[in-house]
Amino acid sequence: MKKLIALLLLVVMVLASTGCAPQQTSDTPASTETTTSENAEQTEASADVFPNKPIEVIVAYKAGGGTDRGARVLSSESEKHLEQPLVIINKPGADGELGFTELANAKPDGYTIGFINLPTFVSLTLNRDTGYEVSGVEPIMNYVYDPGVLVVKGDSEWTTLEDFVAYAKENPEKITISNNGTGASNHIGAAHLEYEAGIKVTHVPFGGSSDMLAALRGDHVNATVAKLSEVAQLHESGELRILASFTEDTLPNFEEIPTLEEKGYEIYFGSARAIVAPQGTPKEIITKLHDMLKVVIDTPEHMEAAANVDLSIQYMSPEELKDFMVKTEEYLKDVSTKLDY
Repeated sequence: MKKLIALLLLVVMVLASTGCAPQQTSDTPASTETTTSENAEQTEASADVFPNKPIEVIVAYKAGGGTDRGARVLSSESEKHLEQPLVIINKPGADGELGFTELANAKPDGYTIGFINLPTFVSLTLNRDTGYEVSGVEPIMNYVYDPGVLVVKGDSEWTTLEDFVAYAKENPEKITISNNGTGASNHIGAAHLEYEAGIKVTHVPFGGSSDMLAALRGDHVNATVAKLSEVAQLHESGELRILASFTEDTLPNFEEIPTLEEKGYEIYFGSARAIVAPQGTPKEIITKLHDMLKVVIDTPEHMEAAANVDLSIQYMSPEELKDFMVKTEEYLKDVSTKLDY
């Protein structure tokens, strides 16, 4: 009997020493409170040391396009000011959907961020089932707003917008216009012009702006709708000719180019290139990313580098970018009832 009692006491002592003794319960378990507190402390601690390794920046298009060019300007200038580099990762395909999807589904720790292009990031979700949702990203800031332009070859028979529209009216669907993907930004701009001008053209989609411009330069199409930064130097060299801009005001340094509004077409179109992180990235990390990048963007060296490649820097805060995304979706839903794209 004494041996049995001694054995039972030994078992109780072992259980107590290994933490297996019964625990008190309450409406709010102590373990839950501890876990929540520890998670908050870990987030703050990770934000304090962030970043302690390179940050990957996903660009959903090929190297050489407008988005890629801007991303590389920002990356290059960041090396002078940030402790860790921004590493550009090109993920082209499916009109940008592949890159957008990888960005939205990345680990939300701040070490994978990327560019989204508006309106394309929103328009793709309205036109088909995509592997991402608009709500799948957290806004950090807008970086560039690149105005849309209508472009032909420098030796084209059309020297003015009036020439272009007149020919299109007399020859329905004969003019071919390349774009950066079905339902993507440049396609929408071209389709909107087609609607407002009362003409019929043939839209030819490509996987990105570099390919659509190559098609124009190679005489495979008659025209394209592009962004200013993508064609400004080619216009200045005479290889391409910008017929009009999709802007309210005349383009700075290109005062000779008329706006569509001047010609009677109220169409305002361009591409916002915004920096975002996957949904769920801690707020403290979003704030730190924003503040780090804003310092770089505001430097005179960065602004000069951007101007050298005709990048129109247009900063928006996280809150302003989120509001812009909402308004972009409202515009697209409205214009989709008018346009066949």
